[in-house]
Amino acid sequence: MLCAEAEPVPDMKRLNEIFVVSYMYRILFILIFTACMNAQPNLSYSDGSANRYLISPTQVRYIPVKPEESSTGFYSGGEPATAAITAQQFAEIKELFEHAMAQADQQMADRIKTSGLLEIEGKQVILKPEAPLKARIESHLNKLLGR
Repeated sequence: MLCAEAEPVPDMKRLNEIFVVSYMYRILFILIFTACMNAQPNLSYSDGSANRYLISPTQVRYIPVKPEESSTGFYSGGEPATAAITAQQFAEIKELFEHAMAQADQQMADRIKTSGLLEIEGKQVILKPEAPLKARIESHLNKLLGR
């Protein structure tokens, strides 16, 4: 009697590895997709001394220039600070940023010391050193930080 050849048994360890990797890719895809769907607009501003303000819907962060980062080697923007903000405060500062983005007469083409760099979702404008909106933005940001 002839024995029929048995079909090879799949390598269970290899199948398990394939399943785990496939499952991990699915989770990664869901996380990335969810993060992109929930992305909130972020705003940033750099003042005339290159101190940075990062504004999200829930907080304002102040990232000062350190002496080793300054052009003179001596200037310090002070201490870092973070403050929680409300949805209304975020809406107000965002509206002020959008207004400044639309005011071409207060903007300039190239950044110089004392100018302000405004960014909304990757779009940037440079505010002239003497621009009234530059002063309003800086005052508003410092008020949010409790200064």
